[in-house]
Amino acid sequence: MATSLPKYETKTLKNGLQIVVIPLKNHSNVISTDIFYKVGSRNEVMGKTGIAHMLEHMNFKSSKNLKAGEFDKEVKSIGGVNNASTSFDYTHYYIKSSTDNLNKSIELYAELMQNLNLKDDEFQPERDVVTEERRWRTDNNPLGYLYFRLFNNAYIYHPYHWTPIGFMNDIRTWTIKDIRDFHKTYYQPQNAILMVTGDVEPKEVFKSAKAAFGKIKNHGKIPKVKFVEPEQDGAKRVIVHKESEVEMLAITFHIPDFKDPDQVTLSVISEILYSGKSSRLYKELVDKKRLVNSVYAYNMENTDPGLFIFMATCNPGVKAETVEEELIKQINLMKETKVTKAELEKVKINTKSDFIYSLESSTSVANLFGSYLVRGDIEPLLHYEEEVNKVTAKKVQKVAQKYFNFDKSTTLILKK
Repeated sequence: MATSLPKYETKTLKNGLQIVVIPLKNHSNVISTDIFYKVGSRNEVMGKTGIAHMLEHMNFKSSKNLKAGEFDKEVKSIGGVNNASTSFDYTHYYIKSSTDNLNKSIELYAELMQNLNLKDDEFQPERDVVTEERRWRTDNNPLGYLYFRLFNNAYIYHPYHWTPIGFMNDIRTWTIKDIRDFHKTYYQPQNAILMVTGDVEPKEVFKSAKAAFGKIKNHGKIPKVKFVEPEQDGAKRVIVHKESEVEMLAITFHIPDFKDPDQVTLSVISEILYSGKSSRLYKELVDKKRLVNSVYAYNMENTDPGLFIFMATCNPGVKAETVEEELIKQINLMKETKVTKAELEKVKINTKSDFIYSLESSTSVANLFGSYLVRGDIEPLLHYEEEVNKVTAKKVQKVAQKYFNFDKSTTLILKK
């Protein structure tokens, strides 16, 4: 099996912490040290939404041996950069630094896992920061608002019903106890993956990780997510009103989880529809008909079944319904006719070159491997290139017919 992927080595400590090393022999003296926790907004419950994201913020506050803000200072002092993000399925922290600072990065993460203070007087102002973030990204941002509402409507029962930012009322009403309980439940060695990528020797990493994390204890079982979204039993159409210069539109369809073999074909469909200026939606809706300012079409690859999402921002004066008709035409075209050989070849070449390009930096390699490992299956990534090569025009049409079912779609229109 030919693959451009680098090799990785992995070990698991007695306490269940998985350590993954991806040595890139590139003499760059640069590494990315990442920690992935298997917890995201899918592990939350209604009334306590947004906690995974709040905890990501609190991780940069004080711990037993670090003052608030000192984590960032320590990273800067070694010439490193760091950041974090929370998604539906996991929380990810990274530090990019020189190879010489491997131990420092690992020690910082171990400190946060076992010694985070979670003080109320640090929590309260940070809650205001998150409230502001929710306002800025979701409530006062029409596209962000449409995106949030889309999940509220496409999912009724499963925690994907909200996005990682959570509902405003929950953000305002969490207590520090909620945050502490969540940390104790999910921030345990058995629920984490420590990953080092770049110019590094695996044995150095294993040694350093064992020294820093080996003695950290687990606190108990990790609760399993048992929510299964009931099958949608009809088309849904929702109109939301929001201060906005222009109208907006979203159409979504339910698709399987990230491990499903159809995901590769769904990615190819997304590329054909929306990747670059020669893509179908760009050519038709932006260039030719000048209906929209932006348009998206992409497949989510989540731990649990996700969505294929179409979103468009109309040009001034254009009605969302007009764009909807055009989008439906384009979706039906995928179902009724085969894509051309030229389109398919182009996507395959672009996908392959994007894939190879993403393997050049330690940060993007870490993102790629980590996102599969933390969701519990690396196999789809290992076979990705050969699976893309196997996609045929017939397969594309069949997958489009299978999932783009308007009787089970959710359509949202945002009006002024």
